[in-house]
Amino acid sequence: MAEDKEKNTKHLVLEALYYQETNRRRGTAKMKTRGEVRGGGVKPWRQKGTGRARQGSIRAVQWVGGGRAFGSRRNVYDLKMNKKARRAAIQALIQAKKDEGRYIADTIAMDAPSTKAFIKFMAGKSMDGKVLLVYTANTPAAIVKSARNIPEVTTLISTKLNAKDLLNNDWLLVRKEDEEALLNPSAAAATQGE
Repeated sequence: MAEDKEKNTKHLVLEALYYQETNRRRGTAKMKTRGEVRGGGVKPWRQKGTGRARQGSIRAVQWVGGGRAFGSRRNVYDLKMNKKARRAAIQALIQAKKDEGRYIADTIAMDAPSTKAFIKFMAGKSMDGKVLLVYTANTPAAIVKSARNIPEVTTLISTKLNAKDLLNNDWLLVRKEDEEALLNPSAAAATQGE
């Protein structure tokens, strides 16, 4: 039973990542066919009697400057994924960070923005590698401003938390006060709406 749950969790995480990456595609690649290329309305030479191969248009696909046969077309790459499944994937990734010991929920106190102070805080927690700082609307701006200037730190509001950022970063950092919004997003959204 536990193996099935783990297998299902891995599948959900993969599906969430695939959903996110696929929906980033704009699908605007477009090549012109022979009918869309400008010009080529006149037959280049008569059908018979020249000794050359018959041609109908200088914009046919075999001509330089002609249209493209089977070229890329505009496409819509929208995928759908259930909200519950997306949340389950994110919760599974958060739990994985906890299991690895790479989840830190701590009190971060800052009166004014200070990158140096934030780097010192990270060094005190032995956080090496990439760090994802998740904040909420209630998080003081000084904390976010202090962290976003550091190249290894990604700052992300809790409502935009996604599978790719959780997988790309080694550490997950959240303020103790904002932890509820991370672990139970629907309850946090309901409280903020009141």
